[in-house]
Amino acid sequence: MMEGGRIVRRGGWYSRPPTAILSLLFWAFRFLRLRLFRKYAIHKCVNEREAYILLNQIPEMGGITMRRLVERFGSAAAVPGLSATQLAEVRGIGLEKAEWFAKMFSEARAEGKLEAEMALAAKRKVELVTQADAGYPKMLMEIPDPPLVLYVRGDAGLLCKTSAAVVGTRRATVYGLETAQRFGYGLAMAGYCVVSGLARGIDSAAHEGALQAKGQTLAVIGAALDKLYPRENEELARRIVEGGGAVVSEYPFGRMADKQTFPMRNRIVAGLSKGIVVVESPAKSGTLITANQAVEFGRSVMVVPGRIDAPGFEGSHALIREGAVLVRGVEDAVEEMESFFNRKPMPAATEPARREVVLSAEERKILDVLETVEGGCPVDVMVERCGIAAYKITALLVGLEMKRVARVHPGGLVTLLR
Repeated sequence: MMEGGRIVRRGGWYSRPPTAILSLLFWAFRFLRLRLFRKYAIHKCVNEREAYILLNQIPEMGGITMRRLVERFGSAAAVPGLSATQLAEVRGIGLEKAEWFAKMFSEARAEGKLEAEMALAAKRKVELVTQADAGYPKMLMEIPDPPLVLYVRGDAGLLCKTSAAVVGTRRATVYGLETAQRFGYGLAMAGYCVVSGLARGIDSAAHEGALQAKGQTLAVIGAALDKLYPRENEELARRIVEGGGAVVSEYPFGRMADKQTFPMRNRIVAGLSKGIVVVESPAKSGTLITANQAVEFGRSVMVVPGRIDAPGFEGSHALIREGAVLVRGVEDAVEEMESFFNRKPMPAATEPARREVVLSAEERKILDVLETVEGGCPVDVMVERCGIAAYKITALLVGLEMKRVARVHPGGLVTLLR
């Protein structure tokens, strides 16, 4: 009880004035309400579209893992509420990763990441196109690991338009830049949406060509839209959007570009396009990765030849040697893409016997390794066993895929096709 304004202990308890008790009850109520709210927020239902936006913010939640989860549990909306035990039932997710995923799901919901991301997109006039949306491109759903969400500034309708990619090195020659600009212009005039990666060099020239034709161009970047890279191309990105094109990313706001984001970006460039035109590529280039992915996705790969003594065209010429289509101009590219997708396989009864594939000595080395292992061989192991440089192995594997002898799977596993 109170004596002279002091709290006097009686029977092991403290007696407090009524105002102190009410204050204590008030704060206890607020604490419990916050706990209940957080618990509800974590487990409250999200729709299919919201689930993709939320899960896209979880590291390592890629297209392959997501596809397996949807196949196992029936919908994306069910995934954020799954327990670690349930997650561990899915192939490729061990218990340790399952526990980490479950923790990330809970934290993301408790912190309101879904609501914050959607509010930021609305503020920045960015359209979020998820796999649950009708506007998600069917071409991307054909690839093994389609992005969960596409962040689009500009015309999102271009995602579903017939497109052709123009790609190449950042350190381009004058000839390469002029050629890329000519192809960008010509493909846009032919009605194609010109897709590229907004990088320096060939990519920028291709976008510029499409803009000069007053056509449509789509730039896929390897960073979040609010972290555009390279910064020097911000003005080009603005003109692309103002000209009726679009800038696209699969990354949540805040994600910076790094060594991993560019190969991931390249698969979207290849996946969106009917075919890719390689304008200029040295032996060591990310362009070869894009070409490899295009072959894997069933797209046409075309190459513009260069000087035979120019180092900047070594990768380009390697692709031609391995079976890519040589194109001399836009007309060749358009003709190839149209005929490539109109080719129909002959009926099995009348199909001729498969002709013998001619292989180089280095390709033979790769096949010898593949024939001695079961279930395929990782690319890094292939490099070690064959004694061939990694950049050269990449070009050789592109050729073997074009010859329908081997296949490079997502993750770098190489298997035989015959």
